[in-house]
Amino acid sequence: MNKNILIDDFLKPVKLEQPITETDYINIQPQIESFIALARIANLSIFIVDYNKRDFLYVSSHPLFLCGYDREEVKKMGLEFYLKVVSEEDLSMLHKINKAGFDYYYTQPLETRGDLILSYDLKIRHLNSHKYIINNKITPFVITKEGHIWLSLGLVTLSTRENSGSVYIQHINSSKRIEYSFETKRWKPSLSVSLTERERNILQLTAQGYTQKEIAIELFIDESTVKYHKTNILNKLGVVNIMEAVYFATVNSMI
Repeated sequence: MNKNILIDDFLKPVKLEQPITETDYINIQPQIESFIALARIANLSIFIVDYNKRDFLYVSSHPLFLCGYDREEVKKMGLEFYLKVVSEEDLSMLHKINKAGFDYYYTQPLETRGDLILSYDLKIRHLNSHKYIINNKITPFVITKEGHIWLSLGLVTLSTRENSGSVYIQHINSSKRIEYSFETKRWKPSLSVSLTERERNILQLTAQGYTQKEIAIELFIDESTVKYHKTNILNKLGVVNIMEAVYFATVNSMI
């Protein structure tokens, strides 16, 4: 555990001016139950952070995020869980991402703060000592009338990247996307990555199990043309094979 970084360091940017009451928690419970049901049906690894109680409000039982612990153990550890499972070298990076994310959040108009998704990749350590890279997407779930985050919703998936980082914020109701530079400590506009209709068709058919030859027949094109498009897709998305491309495009709502 990195003793130079504490959970309090991650919570310093959090602002909650008005107290959250037990009635507030009761009123929000139906929405919580909806996400719990969704996590079960879709087998999603999700969590809800409660910035008022400085704890997890909910953690799904999906093993990806739990790193070998059971759900109750993670709930008992609370946010200290991060100090146990995030690799030593990534803790300071996570702290910088957290601060940069909150700083950007508070520059946005109150009415659009709920439209932000923060995404980043980091390395976590399983109880069996195996390390793997996950992608974490987190978005404001409940915002107070003053514009502060009470609850945030997170989704954990396996990353398609080989290294930690790849930090960006997506404005979900627009095409605006910004990336964070650790060198300049600033957000900068991201080069937009988009797929053509033909490329999306190829990924959709690949996801359905079609072979390259079958895709060519379905789209009335040559196999060499399918191969050409697949190469372009891999280059655009920065992945090494077509199944990673399908996964990346699915997670990032590109198909």
